[in-house]
Amino acid sequence: MDKQYHMIDYIHQAGDALHSTLVENEFSIQSLVELANKQGIERLVLSGIGSSFTAARIAEPLLHMHSVLPVYIIPATDIVLYTGRLINEKALVVMVSRSGERNWVVEGLKTSIQQGAIGVAMTGVSGSLLAQTAQIELITREGDEITFPKTKSVITCAGLMMRLGLELSGPDDTTAGIHLAALRALPDMINRTVEVTEPQIRDRMKFIKDHKILAVSGTGSNYGAALESAVKVQEAAYIPTLTDNTGNLLHGALGPLNKDWLITPLVGEWDLELTRELLTLVGKFGAHRMPISAPGIDFGKYAEEVIYIPDAIDPLLAGLIYLLPMQLMTYYWTLAVGRNPDAPDAMGVILDAILPPGRSEP
Repeated sequence: MDKQYHMIDYIHQAGDALHSTLVENEFSIQSLVELANKQGIERLVLSGIGSSFTAARIAEPLLHMHSVLPVYIIPATDIVLYTGRLINEKALVVMVSRSGERNWVVEGLKTSIQQGAIGVAMTGVSGSLLAQTAQIELITREGDEITFPKTKSVITCAGLMMRLGLELSGPDDTTAGIHLAALRALPDMINRTVEVTEPQIRDRMKFIKDHKILAVSGTGSNYGAALESAVKVQEAAYIPTLTDNTGNLLHGALGPLNKDWLITPLVGEWDLELTRELLTLVGKFGAHRMPISAPGIDFGKYAEEVIYIPDAIDPLLAGLIYLLPMQLMTYYWTLAVGRNPDAPDAMGVILDAILPPGRSEP
């Protein structure tokens, strides 16, 4: 029997972690939006690096749909480029970092506050450098996550950003309440998704494991999930991964494709025809195809294998569901190539480069 690492436990805890995060931050989210309205805030800036940045990309479509404030998602390393223009006293700046110890994120929040912005830390660690720097804290409630590749904390951060976007909706927004109810129902859906897709992933590892390159794509919230999937697969399994919006991948550089490539679009009813076009073209180059799909879609000649999630989901929220099978695939693929999913070989070198002197990953 395979040794069970922490990473798989954390994937199984994602639904409960999201539920706790939403419930325990409800008052803080409402208070933050009241403060932003009182101070005449004109824009929302979300920032982070790595998986914190891709979490913002997962939340981005819902934020654009519902927030009355224009939303800007900026890498923490680029914050300095926008000081005085986007980053000023009219900005609400939310810096996202699970550990709260990333140097660029902490410095980005300091810079934002110096420019007069409301500076918010969204982190899982209340005593972190980021939390100490912030004027306001939003603490995610995933609990311990001592693995280098983060899983449940990506879900909690993306879900909490979605909740902020819904609280920023205007009085005439007739669909915000529908999406809020759907967001609150996601923890149970996440649990079902893990339960249903994990055996599918395990059963297909013989097909998956020998591929040398992966390409993941999606639309809507699934584009952010594809970006995050590439981070995870490369962090843990060391499989080079190409990622893009499905339409861009279809019209992009597909010439290098061959049998060593596995193409995994994250597909729902809303982008089915686009995905079928992509899969048809990919098949002509000899690459293998394994979409992760909404239930009830027959891919027939378009795919060699399919992973089915159990429930249909709105494209604005989809990334929080489709990310789960990608996290599971990362875990089992990492085991299949003989690596430790909790502590990849390069972890120490990377952390030494990105943490401030004297600080450690909590």
